Amino acid sequence: MKKKSGVIEAGLVLEQLKCNGVLEGIRIVRKGFPNRLMYQEFVQRYTILAPKAIPPGFMDGMKATQLLVEALNLEENEYRMGHSKIFLRCGVVGALEDKRDERIKEVLIGFQTLARGWLARKRYKRLLDLRIGVLVAQRNTRQYFVLRKWQWWRLFTKVKPLLSVTRQEEEFKEKEKEMEKIKKIA
Repeated sequence: MKKKSGVIEAGLVLEQLKCNGVLEGIRIVRKGFPNRLMYQEFVQRYTILAPKAIPPGFMDGMKATQLLVEALNLEENEYRMGHSKIFLRCGVVGALEDKRDERIKEVLIGFQTLARGWLARKRYKRLLDLRIGVLVAQRNTRQYFVLRKWQWWRLFTKVKPLLSVTRQEEEFKEKEKEMEKIKKIA
């Protein structure tokens, strides 16, 4: 075995291609299954298309892939199951990806709808509270203008500060009683 430029030893090249798995790949492509995915990768990517196909909990990748393929209604001639991978014909992965993209779009639109609805309700509630506040302020202002020259109202506004002192003393006594109850419990 002498190395020369431009000279290829067919046996050696064939052996290297076998060891690297290239011949196996070529054989699979010739049979018409150029796309291949590990079972776990297939399940992870396409479970969104049939979420109820795989029961919760741990499951073998091959078994999970088989259940998912059945739920996706793939025909027998569109795929082959290997020891660790699923092999798919041309166009099958593209079709699955298109379905997956549509499903993801639906989920995102649903999420976006919920988020926008929540924000709109929050904004509406704030405006409603603001409107109620404005109505209360208007009503109180109107009442003030009606009552401001009434003699009994003037007397009440002058006596009211004196009443709040006695109210504060009553509140203080109530707080002391609550403190004593808490001390007894503790």
